[in-house]
Amino acid sequence: MKREQWGTRAGFILAAVGSAIGLGNIWRFPYMAYENGGGAFLIPYLFAMITAGIPFMILEFTLGHKMRGSSPVVFSKLNTKFEWLGWFQVLIAAVIAVYYVAVIGWAISYLGFSFTQSWGADTKAFFFSEYLQLGDNSPTNLGSWQSQIAIPMLSPGLLPLQPYSAGSKAALSVQARS
Repeated sequence: MKREQWGTRAGFILAAVGSAIGLGNIWRFPYMAYENGGGAFLIPYLFAMITAGIPFMILEFTLGHKMRGSSPVVFSKLNTKFEWLGWFQVLIAAVIAVYYVAVIGWAISYLGFSFTQSWGADTKAFFFSEYLQLGDNSPTNLGSWQSQIAIPMLSPGLLPLQPYSAGSKAALSVQARS
C-alpha cells in the first residue's frame, strides 16, 4: 500500500497551523489572560510555547518526516518500548476531537436558541439546568440521553469525515475550494 503524501506545502502548513492553534488559543486564551492579570499572563505563556511547544512540534514533524510514519510507527522504530507513547498521542488527539465536537455542537444549539433568546435572563442556569440538564448528577448518576445535545453534535462530528473517505489530498482540495 502506497503511503499518501501532502499535495502541496501550503496544504501541509495550513493543516499543521489549524491543528496547533486549536480552540484553546482562540476561545480560552483571552479569558485566561483576563483572569490571570492581563498582559502578565503572556510571559509564562510565551515561555512555555518557546521552550516546549514549538521544539516538541518541530521534533514530532522531523521524526515523522524522517521515518515516514505515524506517531506509533515512529516511536516503535526508535525503540519498541516507546510505541505506547505514539498511541498515547493518538488517544489525546481523539479526546481533543471529541471536546471540539461538543463545543461546536453547543454553538450550533445556541445559534438556534439565539433566534428566540431561549436562555432568558440567567444564561448560566439555562445552560446547566435546562440545556445540559445536570441537576443532581454525580459520577455514579450521569443522567439520561440528551438528544438536544447529541443531534447538534452529529454534523460537526460526521460531516468532516466524508471528504477523507477519498483520501487526504481530496479532502484538502475540497477544503481549499470552500
